[in-house]
Amino acid sequence: MKLTYDKDYTSTFHSPGIEPWITGFLKIKGSLGMVLDLGCGLGFTALLLKLYLNNVEYLVGLDINKDKAAKAKRLSLYDDLIVADARNLPFRNSVFDALISIEVLHGLPINVLDSLDGIIREKGLTILSLPRLPEGAVLNDLVQRGYMVYRYIVRGFMLVDLRDLRFYLASTSIFFRILKVALEVMKPLLRLFRVLERGYLLAFKG
Repeated sequence: MKLTYDKDYTSTFHSPGIEPWITGFLKIKGSLGMVLDLGCGLGFTALLLKLYLNNVEYLVGLDINKDKAAKAKRLSLYDDLIVADARNLPFRNSVFDALISIEVLHGLPINVLDSLDGIIREKGLTILSLPRLPEGAVLNDLVQRGYMVYRYIVRGFMLVDLRDLRFYLASTSIFFRILKVALEVMKPLLRLFRVLERGYLLAFKG
């Protein structure tokens, strides 16, 4: 899986963080087909997908909050908007080509991930951002489900692959190159003291 930081996004929206990594990943995927924005809120992800990337054929937004869904509807970016609970998804199996969920699943039980897997087509794409792991989950639960899991550090200017502590940089500036070298040297200590076991997660599958 190729992981890149979308500098065009940063230049357009002036916002370091998780979004450039997500849009960088999605750019190389071509057409995303039918996409579910799980926990769509006010529609920020729709803005990224429909206006910035413009590579979605059909976009469905789902949120448990009917007021937020009503406000998101005013954007006219979703092809369909549904008010429902992520713990009881109203979809048949294998209906979506991709699913994106930003800061939603950390408050739900781990078995919700099984439901998500069911509605995604074979070789489909799933992107999750998680301030913390779902309830009752450990990191290996995501790994066993086929996710590539990264820890988000330095306000998103760096990701760390939690399998082998490989570092991905947003910038090739000398500061970040020096920082990467320093962290490479410190890898044994990072493992020993479990420094990277807490914090924001990005998980990609597909």
